[in-house]
Amino acid sequence: MGDLKGHALPGSLFLFYGLWWALCCMRRYLNCRKAGRRYIATATYGCPCACGRLGSLPIEAILKIFLSAVGMFCEITFNLPHPSHGIVQHATMYFFFLLSGIVDVVMHAGVPLPPGSDYMGIVLAFTVEGLLFANHLHDRPVLDVHIHVLLVYVVFLTVVVIMLEAKFQRSAILAMSRAYLLMLQGSWFWAVGIILYGHGDENTVWDMKSHEHVMLSTIYFSWHCAAHFIILFFMCLGLYLLHRRINGPLPNGSGPSSIPLTQLGDNGKSEGYRRLAFTDEVEEDSDIEFEKPVEKALVPAGSNV
Repeated sequence: MGDLKGHALPGSLFLFYGLWWALCCMRRYLNCRKAGRRYIATATYGCPCACGRLGSLPIEAILKIFLSAVGMFCEITFNLPHPSHGIVQHATMYFFFLLSGIVDVVMHAGVPLPPGSDYMGIVLAFTVEGLLFANHLHDRPVLDVHIHVLLVYVVFLTVVVIMLEAKFQRSAILAMSRAYLLMLQGSWFWAVGIILYGHGDENTVWDMKSHEHVMLSTIYFSWHCAAHFIILFFMCLGLYLLHRRINGPLPNGSGPSSIPLTQLGDNGKSEGYRRLAFTDEVEEDSDIEFEKPVEKALVPAGSNV
């Protein structure tokens, strides 16, 4: 990551996955509202455009493994024969996301891992990412440190949100927050690369020791926060209008529900991912839940919502 390309690659991957999660989350939420069923989040999502045998594969997990392996390979290979400690840190970040993808594939294959292992795999990957970047700043100029600290804030907030989502899987807001924070990580990776390496001439060079530029970078970060919120708002609005045009208006199901969280979809699967069944305990109502449509099954059997 010692240049713009090294920041652009993870930034683009995070932006892609953030948009993907947001699209799938909103699509599932609208389908559940239309069917009168409770929304429930999952750590990964199936590909709605895949068909045949391809539709039964964990495509998101496979892509996560492949892209993480490519990132790790590029970081090490392009810096041989003596990659710096910083480069090794970046490769380590990719390695933990690769591990998360392996956990997703193993759960899809039906290995009886504890419920939520896929969420914990993602939590571990982001925790290590935050730890690496928090200890990536020694003897650096004040602006360089500041823009990386802003990234660390987002990473650890992502960890908190994912852990909450693992607990409150019926909250669409938490699932959308996960997507939002990942998109913010992606665009800020690009911003860090541009601030450090992407200036075209001396007039656009950032002063790494200027406290005024530190304040300016914080303003830019705030604009990134606002931009992603606006993007998600209009994306959700567009999906809702498209869904209403195709399927008609949504029912206004917001009454209380107290159904047990037993299994998802058909035979414990959600979008091809096998998930272990919980006990027949009644899940307590949560203050954090955004919507509770009319009580029926959680996810339509055999559907790819």
